[in-house]
Amino acid sequence: MKKLIFSGILLLCLTGITGCTKEDLSLTAKNVEMDTLLAKSNGAVQAATVEEFDKDYYNLNELEEFVMEEINSYNQVSGGENVVMDELELKDGNAVMILSYTGMKHYAEFNKVMAAYFNGGNKEIPLELPGSLVDVKNGSAVNTVDVLHNEKLKILILDEPFDVVVDGAIQYHSDNAVIVDKNKLHGAAEGLTVIAYKP
Repeated sequence: MKKLIFSGILLLCLTGITGCTKEDLSLTAKNVEMDTLLAKSNGAVQAATVEEFDKDYYNLNELEEFVMEEINSYNQVSGGENVVMDELELKDGNAVMILSYTGMKHYAEFNKVMAAYFNGGNKEIPLELPGSLVDVKNGSAVNTVDVLHNEKLKILILDEPFDVVVDGAIQYHSDNAVIVDKNKLHGAAEGLTVIAYKP
């Protein structure tokens, strides 16, 4: 009986540990060096912007007040806390600001940019995407439509030269992006960056 209880506790601890490591994926001012976007598997998005902030007349409090006014105004119109400021701090002469969004729709609307994030299996995408994507495993070209139809994947499309981190393993990407790690790449300086990953 003791052994059974101990095994049950151990199992709960192990699932707790694995659960924590999955949930802990987040951006912080300490772990970003450049503009970075994190796409979480639950659809939420976190974005870090890194801007030079080295003039005497720059004021971090004024910047925070301005951004918070924009956030509050957007949240009021969008009907909920869809944008939240996580951090704003000075680091090596730069202002590092990290915002969280409940979904890519709010990220795109708040920042007035083109971006999309959806589950594979979508039949119609109202965007002009490249005809093929690069298979991370072997570097071969794969038909974009086939990738988009794969229901096991999540698809991320961005029109900004960000570092992109995903909550999973990147399987395919547009050939204008550069893989850094299994879950990270440098987005394209020009044109759309397309990423397909397995959560």
